[in-house]
Amino acid sequence: MPAFLSPSDALSESKRLIAALERRRDDLPFVEDMLAIHHPTHCELENSRQRSEQAVEAWRDALARRWDCEIAGRRLYKHIFRQFVEHYGSATVPEVQMLSRGEAEADSTPSELLRDLRRLQAALTASAMPFANDRQPEIDQVCGLLTVAIADADDCEAQRRIAVLDRRMAQEAYRRARATTRRRLAEHYGEQIISDFAELFD
Repeated sequence: MPAFLSPSDALSESKRLIAALERRRDDLPFVEDMLAIHHPTHCELENSRQRSEQAVEAWRDALARRWDCEIAGRRLYKHIFRQFVEHYGSATVPEVQMLSRGEAEADSTPSELLRDLRRLQAALTASAMPFANDRQPEIDQVCGLLTVAIADADDCEAQRRIAVLDRRMAQEAYRRARATTRRRLAEHYGEQIISDFAELFD
């Protein structure tokens, strides 16, 4: 068995192994012991796969929401920045230069974008720009939404990582149970394991 089967492969193999053990209830003196290990292990494989799938879906949804907020934030940033440039008549005056990171803004991370927006937000609050009253509610809203979206995406990413680890732990528990079962079967039948189990232990 590879180090980690895919969740569906591990579940399928576990199901077949349980079924093979069930068919040998009358032949194997230790079958109940093995089933007592494999049933909860199989259940945890199912649960961990479900948790992993749900975590990945939540993470993707959170990334999509964050992306929407980033797009809105970048558009608003460019719009307000242009208004500052138009007001001062140049992008090279100190009052405008302090609001920009130059070309780095094009590849900014969500957190960097939020900091850029916060700088504009502070500049609007401190200024008497003719457009400040119109732009302030917009930038307040965008900053608030982006803050929440970043936190949600980070939390979902952490939950996804935990779910992946849980899935691997469930697969490792199954791998150990499978190895124990193979050893017990080999002790009982010899290395020439009967046909019920042969394909499971190639």
